[in-house]
Amino acid sequence: MTKTDLFRAIIKTFGIYCFIEALFRLIPNISFSGGFYSFSLIVSLVYLLITGVIAFLLLFGTDRIIKLFRLEKGFDTDSIDASNLNEEGLLKLGLILIGLLMIADNIAQFLNYCYLLFKKQISANGLDETDSLMLDQQLDYNWWVISGLNVLIGLIILTNYKRISSLFTAKENNVEDSED
Repeated sequence: MTKTDLFRAIIKTFGIYCFIEALFRLIPNISFSGGFYSFSLIVSLVYLLITGVIAFLLLFGTDRIIKLFRLEKGFDTDSIDASNLNEEGLLKLGLILIGLLMIADNIAQFLNYCYLLFKKQISANGLDETDSLMLDQQLDYNWWVISGLNVLIGLIILTNYKRISSLFTAKENNVEDSED
Protein backbone atom coordinates (compact mmCIF):
# COMPACT_ATOMS: atom_id res chain seq x y z
CA MET A 1 0.00 0.00 0.00
CA THR A 2 1.28 3.44 -0.85
CA LYS A 3 1.07 6.46 1.37
CA THR A 4 -1.39 8.03 -1.08
CA ASP A 5 -3.74 5.05 -0.60
CA LEU A 6 -3.55 5.49 3.16
CA PHE A 7 -4.39 9.20 2.89
CA ARG A 8 -7.25 8.37 0.51
CA ALA A 9 -8.72 5.93 3.02
CA ILE A 10 -8.41 8.43 5.89
CA ILE A 11 -9.95 11.30 3.91
CA LYS A 12 -12.82 9.14 2.64
CA THR A 13 -13.50 7.92 6.17
CA PHE A 14 -13.86 11.50 7.34
CA GLY A 15 -16.06 12.21 4.32
CA ILE A 16 -18.44 9.40 5.29
CA TYR A 17 -18.47 10.63 8.87
CA CYS A 18 -19.18 14.20 7.74
CA PHE A 19 -22.12 13.01 5.63
CA ILE A 20 -23.62 10.92 8.44
CA GLU A 21 -23.16 13.72 10.97
CA ALA A 22 -24.77 16.30 8.67
CA LEU A 23 -27.71 14.03 8.02
CA PHE A 24 -28.43 13.46 11.69
CA ARG A 25 -27.99 17.13 12.56
CA LEU A 26 -30.31 18.30 9.78
CA ILE A 27 -33.31 15.99 10.32
CA PRO A 28 -34.41 17.49 13.67
CA ASN A 29 -33.91 21.03 12.40
CA ILE A 30 -36.19 20.50 9.42
CA SER A 31 -38.83 18.65 11.39
CA PHE A 32 -38.83 21.27 14.14
CA SER A 33 -38.74 24.42 11.98
CA GLY A 34 -41.57 26.86 12.46
CA GLY A 35 -42.63 26.88 8.85
CA PHE A 36 -41.38 26.79 5.33
CA TYR A 37 -40.15 30.38 5.38
CA SER A 38 -38.64 30.32 8.83
CA PHE A 39 -35.11 31.47 9.47
CA SER A 40 -34.07 28.18 11.06
CA LEU A 41 -35.01 26.30 7.88
CA ILE A 42 -32.83 28.62 5.82
CA VAL A 43 -29.91 28.20 8.24
CA SER A 44 -30.41 24.42 8.16
CA LEU A 45 -30.37 24.35 4.38
CA VAL A 46 -27.21 26.48 4.26
CA TYR A 47 -25.64 24.11 6.79
CA LEU A 48 -26.66 21.14 4.65
CA LEU A 49 -25.25 22.75 1.54
CA ILE A 50 -21.89 23.59 3.14
CA THR A 51 -21.57 20.20 4.81
CA GLY A 52 -22.67 18.45 1.61
CA VAL A 53 -19.99 20.24 -0.39
CA ILE A 54 -17.37 19.33 2.21
CA ALA A 55 -18.50 15.68 2.24
CA PHE A 56 -18.52 15.60 -1.58
CA LEU A 57 -14.98 17.01 -1.72
CA LEU A 58 -13.77 14.57 0.91
CA LEU A 59 -15.37 11.57 -0.83
CA PHE A 60 -14.80 12.38 -4.49
CA GLY A 61 -11.97 14.90 -4.49
CA THR A 62 -9.43 13.02 -2.42
CA ASP A 63 -6.66 13.19 -5.02
CA ARG A 64 -7.10 16.97 -5.32
CA ILE A 65 -6.91 17.33 -1.54
CA ILE A 66 -3.78 15.18 -1.38
CA LYS A 67 -2.13 17.29 -4.12
CA LEU A 68 -3.32 20.59 -2.61
CA PHE A 69 -1.88 19.87 0.83
CA ARG A 70 1.09 17.92 -0.60
CA LEU A 71 0.44 15.00 1.72
CA GLU A 72 2.60 12.61 -0.30
CA LYS A 73 5.72 14.75 0.15
CA GLY A 74 8.26 14.39 2.94
CA PHE A 75 8.34 10.61 3.28
CA ASP A 76 11.46 8.47 2.85
CA THR A 77 9.71 5.77 0.82
CA ASP A 78 6.66 5.73 -1.44
CA SER A 79 5.14 2.65 0.12
CA ILE A 80 4.04 1.85 3.63
CA ASP A 81 4.83 -1.60 4.94
CA ALA A 82 1.42 -2.83 5.86
CA SER A 83 1.54 -6.42 4.76
CA ASN A 84 -1.12 -7.38 7.29
CA LEU A 85 -3.35 -4.38 6.53
CA ASN A 86 -5.40 -4.79 3.38
CA GLU A 87 -8.44 -2.97 2.04
CA GLU A 88 -10.80 -4.83 4.35
CA GLY A 89 -8.61 -4.04 7.35
CA LEU A 90 -8.61 -0.34 6.51
CA LEU A 91 -12.38 -0.41 6.11
CA LYS A 92 -12.73 -2.12 9.50
CA LEU A 93 -10.50 0.52 11.08
CA GLY A 94 -12.56 3.27 9.46
CA LEU A 95 -15.81 1.76 10.68
CA ILE A 96 -14.47 1.49 14.21
CA LEU A 97 -13.41 5.14 14.12
CA ILE A 98 -16.79 6.26 12.76
CA GLY A 99 -18.62 4.29 15.45
CA LEU A 100 -16.44 5.72 18.20
CA LEU A 101 -16.84 9.26 16.89
CA MET A 102 -20.62 8.91 16.70
CA ILE A 103 -20.74 7.67 20.28
CA ALA A 104 -18.27 10.25 21.61
CA ASP A 105 -20.03 13.16 19.91
CA ASN A 106 -23.50 12.26 21.13
CA ILE A 107 -23.27 10.40 24.44
CA ALA A 108 -23.03 13.55 26.59
CA GLN A 109 -25.98 15.19 24.88
CA PHE A 110 -28.05 12.00 25.11
CA LEU A 111 -27.31 11.56 28.82
CA ASN A 112 -28.11 15.22 29.47
CA TYR A 113 -31.51 14.85 27.80
CA CYS A 114 -32.15 11.63 29.73
CA TYR A 115 -31.40 13.50 32.94
CA LEU A 116 -33.73 16.35 31.97
CA LEU A 117 -36.50 13.89 31.09
CA PHE A 118 -36.01 12.09 34.40
CA LYS A 119 -36.04 15.42 36.25
CA LYS A 120 -39.22 16.45 34.46
CA GLN A 121 -40.93 13.18 35.33
CA ILE A 122 -40.12 13.14 39.04
CA SER A 123 -40.38 16.85 39.80
CA ALA A 124 -43.72 18.16 41.00
CA ASN A 125 -43.34 21.34 38.96
CA GLY A 126 -41.61 19.79 35.98
CA LEU A 127 -38.75 21.83 34.64
CA ASP A 128 -38.97 25.33 36.05
CA GLU A 129 -38.71 27.97 33.36
CA THR A 130 -36.29 30.01 35.43
CA ASP A 131 -34.00 27.02 35.98
CA SER A 132 -34.10 26.03 32.33
CA LEU A 133 -33.33 29.58 31.19
CA MET A 134 -30.59 30.13 33.76
CA LEU A 135 -28.91 26.78 33.09
CA ASP A 136 -29.71 26.87 29.37
CA GLN A 137 -31.18 23.39 29.67
CA GLN A 138 -34.37 22.69 27.83
CA LEU A 139 -35.83 19.32 27.03
CA ASP A 140 -36.03 18.87 23.27
CA TYR A 141 -37.40 15.49 22.28
CA ASN A 142 -36.15 15.74 18.68
CA TRP A 143 -32.53 16.19 19.73
CA TRP A 144 -32.93 13.56 22.44
CA VAL A 145 -34.11 10.99 19.88
CA ILE A 146 -31.46 11.98 17.32
CA SER A 147 -28.62 11.83 19.84
CA GLY A 148 -29.94 8.46 21.05
CA LEU A 149 -30.08 7.19 17.45
CA ASN A 150 -26.52 8.37 16.86
CA VAL A 151 -25.32 6.49 19.94
CA LEU A 152 -27.29 3.41 18.90
CA ILE A 153 -25.99 3.49 15.32
CA GLY A 154 -22.45 3.99 16.65
CA LEU A 155 -22.87 0.93 18.87
CA ILE A 156 -24.30 -1.09 15.97
CA ILE A 157 -21.35 -0.09 13.78
CA LEU A 158 -18.90 -1.04 16.54
CA THR A 159 -20.48 -4.41 17.19
CA ASN A 160 -20.99 -5.33 13.52
CA TYR A 161 -17.97 -3.76 11.81
CA LYS A 162 -16.81 -7.12 10.42
CA ARG A 163 -20.15 -7.82 8.75
CA ILE A 164 -20.41 -4.30 7.37
CA SER A 165 -16.89 -4.40 5.93
CA SER A 166 -17.51 -7.82 4.37
CA LEU A 167 -20.63 -6.42 2.69
CA PHE A 168 -18.65 -3.63 1.05
CA THR A 169 -15.64 -5.74 0.08
CA ALA A 170 -17.81 -8.60 -1.21
CA LYS A 171 -19.59 -6.22 -3.58
CA GLU A 172 -16.30 -4.88 -4.90
CA ASN A 173 -14.90 -8.36 -5.39
CA ASN A 174 -18.04 -9.44 -7.29
CA VAL A 175 -17.75 -6.38 -9.55
CA GLU A 176 -14.08 -7.11 -10.23
CA ASP A 177 -14.84 -10.78 -11.01
CA SER A 178 -17.59 -9.86 -13.46
CA GLU A 179 -15.29 -7.42 -15.30
CA ASP A 180 -12.64 -10.11 -15.90
